[in-house]
Amino acid sequence: MQALAGLKVVDLTHALAGSFCTYHLGLVGAEILKIELPRKGDEFRDWRPPTFAAANAGKRSMTLDLKSPEGKNILMRLLETADVLTENFRPGVAAKLGLDWDKLKVLNPRLIYCSISGFGQTGKFRDYPAMEWSVQAIAGITDTYISPDEDPRRLGISLLDPFSGYMGFASILTAVLQREKTGVGQRIDVGMLDAAWVLNATSVVDMMMGDRPVSATLRATAARFRAKDRSIYISVIWPKWFEATCDILGAPELLADPRFADEKARNNSGEVLVREFESRLAAQNAAYWEEKLIARGVPAGVVRTIPEVAAEEDMNARGLLNDVVLESGQTVKVVGAGFKFEHDGPRLQGGVPGLGEANKVTLKGLGFSDEQIAALAAKGVI
Repeated sequence: MQALAGLKVVDLTHALAGSFCTYHLGLVGAEILKIELPRKGDEFRDWRPPTFAAANAGKRSMTLDLKSPEGKNILMRLLETADVLTENFRPGVAAKLGLDWDKLKVLNPRLIYCSISGFGQTGKFRDYPAMEWSVQAIAGITDTYISPDEDPRRLGISLLDPFSGYMGFASILTAVLQREKTGVGQRIDVGMLDAAWVLNATSVVDMMMGDRPVSATLRATAARFRAKDRSIYISVIWPKWFEATCDILGAPELLADPRFADEKARNNSGEVLVREFESRLAAQNAAYWEEKLIARGVPAGVVRTIPEVAAEEDMNARGLLNDVVLESGQTVKVVGAGFKFEHDGPRLQGGVPGLGEANKVTLKGLGFSDEQIAALAAKGVI
């Protein structure tokens, strides 16, 4: 019995953040009915099929024109018995579709209604167009790790979409637990702007106290250094790590050099320290140094590529990656839950859903006849 077995989720999300949220609900047992546009589907379905698989495998797909009276009626009938409704439209769009919370909580008092948007349902930025990089910029995240001198085309790490989705996942789990105590549902407002600050909480506090952003600092005591073949990350923040690294590199004289007397001095003489380290690291491949440093307790790691990590035996043994087949027939690996249970843990409920493959069975469950379903299809409602 998985944690969310039997939980019914009506998923109106598209693209990434919202779909990532419901994907994780599905991994722990929820039944996810993804509502997509007739004939078109989620924009990622054809544009980026592997990305679509990474956020939608294990769901069921139903097509529905939510602007049509028939489509709205079918959606309301689904919501009468649903446990969770998720959407990531622009603020205000859901209400125009008739998905007003005051109305829905009367229809189904146990419903949990989660909206994921760029800047939340209220406030100054509410109606700003949002995507990963615009929210990072407005939230102050870009400034924390990308220098203004960088090539402007270097956007940084795509992290807010999945993290915001995971915030939605966590908030829904919390609301489900709360409902067990109260018997009533909940309205949830997840903003990527808020998620950005949660993700960067320690930096937010530090910088509000006057610290410079990471993008404005260079630290030789926690850096990537070039070895013979490639780069390796090495941290020498603490004296014992610096001493062990100097010993491994055969550079005991660096310990007595006043330029490297403590962490502050080492960072102030960062360019010199990098040259000293790299002149010695050049003698061997990065993997050689990783083994030596790890054995001495120094945080270090070869800078690997994603395909390299995916090929590691340990990664496959942990069950983090799952094979799914795209509609094209190509097999791709998608990332799972990122945690393991002793029993009844997270797992995919199935493969990548075909567009509208759950139409008939879902409508049959609502009492529609074959003739009525055929008529809905002919009219473009499904």
